[in-house]
Amino acid sequence: MDEEYDVIVLGTGLTECILSGIMSVNGKKVLHMDRNPYYGGESSSITPLEELYKRFELPDSPPESMGRGRDWNGMLRGPAFGTDFQN
Repeated sequence: MDEEYDVIVLGTGLTECILSGIMSVNGKKVLHMDRNPYYGGESSSITPLEELYKRFELPDSPPESMGRGRDWNGMLRGPAFGTDFQN
């Protein structure tokens, strides 16, 4: 990757996404990256449901009774993700 950028944004939380968008609209060449295989920082979710099963290393795939995996979002919140459930 030998390209040049005006701005490199690390992380895909709400703040980073807004800043990246504003800079891009204002003509800046932006490289927007995240170390995680998902986006959204503290507000992220995993979809489809199968990805949630992989993330927590659950032994099987979701049961058919739960419906299609893409109909679900699993919120990545709580102490394991550096956030808690309190406001």
